[in-house]
Amino acid sequence: MSALRQLWSLRRRRPWFVAASFAVLAFLLAYPALHWWLQSTGIAGEFRYFDLGAYRQAVNNWQAGDPLYVQNDNGGYHGSYLYPPVFVLLFVPFTDFPFADITFYQAGALLNVVSVGLLWVGLQAAIAGYGLSLAWYERALLLWAIGGFAPVIVSMQLAQVSVFLAALLAFALAGLLYDERDGTGRLAAYASGFATAVAGTLKLIYAPAGAHLLQDRRRFVGAVATGLALAVLSVAVFGVETHLRYYDVLTWGKGWGDSRAPYPPGLWLPPYYRPFYYLGSTAGMVIRVGLAAVISALALLSVDEGVESETFALGVAAIPLVAPRAYTQDLAVFLPVVVALLATELRREDGHPIVPVVGLWLAAVHAYGLYAIVNLLGDWFPPSATPTLKPIAGLLQPGLWAALLLVGLAMYRVGDAATLPERLSGR
Repeated sequence: MSALRQLWSLRRRRPWFVAASFAVLAFLLAYPALHWWLQSTGIAGEFRYFDLGAYRQAVNNWQAGDPLYVQNDNGGYHGSYLYPPVFVLLFVPFTDFPFADITFYQAGALLNVVSVGLLWVGLQAAIAGYGLSLAWYERALLLWAIGGFAPVIVSMQLAQVSVFLAALLAFALAGLLYDERDGTGRLAAYASGFATAVAGTLKLIYAPAGAHLLQDRRRFVGAVATGLALAVLSVAVFGVETHLRYYDVLTWGKGWGDSRAPYPPGLWLPPYYRPFYYLGSTAGMVIRVGLAAVISALALLSVDEGVESETFALGVAAIPLVAPRAYTQDLAVFLPVVVALLATELRREDGHPIVPVVGLWLAAVHAYGLYAIVNLLGDWFPPSATPTLKPIAGLLQPGLWAALLLVGLAMYRVGDAATLPERLSGR
C-alpha cells in the first residue's frame, strides 16, 4: 500500500491528523507559485548565491597561497568563508569544474541541485528504513514538496550548505534505522556516525545532532574516527597557521564570540531567526547550555530503551534552539526530524503525529509569516504601541514554535523512556 493510501486509511481513527497532513502537503506543493509571487513583488529575495561567493573566494585564496580567512576593515569576518579549513575542498568542484568551464550562477545551480537531490534520496532512505515504500508519483511529490519548503528555498537563494547538511542528517537517520532494524548493520552504524560528524563539524552549531551517538558505540566510534580523520587531513593540507586563524574566526562571532548584535524582528530579512532575542544574550546562552546538557543526559539515560529515533529527532530539532546563531535556512534540518517523529508517533496508540505536521508547517511559513506579523502589527496598531508590539513579534516567530513543538515532543518521548542508574534511583 502506498504512503498516501495508508494516510487515507487513518481518516476515521485520526481525522485531524489526516486533514492536517493533506493540508500541509497541499501548501508545500503550492508554495513555489506563492514564492514566485512574493519574489515578483520584491518581498522575497532573488537567487543571488551570496554564500557561494564566499566559498569560491576561499578556494581561490587557497590555490593562490593567500589566507583563507580575511578580516574586514572593522576586524570581523562577516561575508567571508567561516567553516573549518578542510571543507574548502568540498567547494573545489564548484570553482574548478573538472569537465568544463562553469560560471558563478551555473555553479550555484549545480550546488543546489546536488544538495536537494541528496536530501531527496536521504529522506527516501529514511522512509524506507521505517518499512514504508513510496510509489513513483509519491517520490515525485516528495521532491516537489522539498522544493516547496521555504527554508530550503532560502538556502538555495544563498547557495548555502544547509540543505546539504539536512541531507547528511537524513542519511544519518537512515543508517541508524538500518542498523536498528536487523542488528547487524555495522556499516550502516558507522555510516550514520560519519554523516553526523561531517554535518556537526562543517557547521559547529549542528553539534546537537550528535545526541544519538551517545546511545550506540559503533555510531560514536564512526563519528570520532571521522572527526579525527578530518582534523588530520585539514592540518596536513592547510597547515597549523590557518587553523589558528580559524580559531580567531570562532572567537570573533557568529554567536560564539563578539560578532554583530542580533537585530530585532522589525528589521526583517528572509533568513531572520532569533528565538531568544528578547531574553538577552546572557539568559539566552544559559538556556542553550542548559538545553544541551538536558539532551545529553536524556540520551545517556535512555540507552537501549527503544527511543533511538526520538533521540535523533531531539538532537537535530534542538539545533536552531541551542545554536548561538541560526538562520531560517537552518530549519531545513526539520525535514528528517518530521520523518522520524511521524513514524514513531504513528506506531504509538497514544501518539500525537499531528504535532510534527504542525511543526513542519510553522517552519515552512516562518520567513514570510514573520514578515506578515511584523508589517500587519505595524499597520493595525498606532505608533505609540510599538514598544509593546516588538516583544510580541519576537514571541510569534513561527520557526520558534516549530522548534518548541518538535523538541518538546521528542524530549517527552525520550524523557519518558529514560531511567536513572540503580545506584542513583535507590533500587
